[in-house]
Amino acid sequence: MKVGDLVRPKYKYSDNESGLGLIVKVEEGFYAQQAIDDLYDRLTIHWAHGETTKEPCAYVEKLDKQ
Repeated sequence: MKVGDLVRPKYKYSDNESGLGLIVKVEEGFYAQQAIDDLYDRLTIHWAHGETTKEPCAYVEKLDKQ
């Protein structure tokens, strides 16, 4: 995943969540010293409801362009 990708959580915790976010920063290999793929990246995501959080890459899925 890269900056500018639109994402949503793989699993929603509440039906009240909009669940859409924009990646604003990628910290490659944050969770492992020698990451083989992007599963170990930490993403800074700005969510549609106004909050910005830091999440592991495995927490979200990228929305495809339609």
